[in-house]
Amino acid sequence: MNEFADQIVVVTGGAGGIGACCVADFAAQGARVFALDSNADSLKDMMADMPENVSAITVDVTDRAALERAFNTIATSGGTDILVATAAIVKRESILDFDVQDWGRIIDVNLTGTFHCCQLAGRQMRTKGKGRIVTVSSVNGQIANTGRGAYSCTKGGVDMLTKMLAAELGNQGITANAVSPTPVDTPMIKKVHGPKDREVWHQQIPAERYARPEEVTEAIKFLASDKAAYINGHILNVDGGFMASGVLFR
Repeated sequence: MNEFADQIVVVTGGAGGIGACCVADFAAQGARVFALDSNADSLKDMMADMPENVSAITVDVTDRAALERAFNTIATSGGTDILVATAAIVKRESILDFDVQDWGRIIDVNLTGTFHCCQLAGRQMRTKGKGRIVTVSSVNGQIANTGRGAYSCTKGGVDMLTKMLAAELGNQGITANAVSPTPVDTPMIKKVHGPKDREVWHQQIPAERYARPEEVTEAIKFLASDKAAYINGHILNVDGGFMASGVLFR
């Protein structure tokens, strides 16, 4: 089934984790996919397994000028129909000990970088009179899990950015929604979560495990599809029941 045939899908953070999973799935369903990522080597490795309807663009989401050039390239192919914004970085540290430079970099990538991409893609969608924006947030943006510092603050910002986009663009044929997972078994999480982290999270998640990239991707594809045409400004938790539960007695 080619549900997304003839649509142009832009995926930021497209070289790994949720992003790479989205690139592969949208391409398999007929979309013309542009995978954007700052890591040229990771993009090259990923592209070795991708079909001809996937193109790679090496770009840092904090570099506005470079992003504008990238979206100009996408415009020559017809302009963005669907944006999936997954690019993010993380550092674990308490608020009082958080390095100011690290704070700024995480804000720049996770929040301002997402804004840049949503604005540039949204302008192309406005011209086309239709579009789907799906941001990748986190349950950390809704509740204060300790040690998440700047990451949590950026994801709270992404949630509000998504709602602002929904409010301002909803009358122009454009929807904006977010998926909000618990930790996902991706290379980024495996670098920052040790065995103790996983044990604590598993104890608090009713499903007793992390999300899988493909599970988050399915939620993203739904929000990007015609089936979700009347869903706008929604934060969809993909969390194994985490946000619905309190203290868990096993």
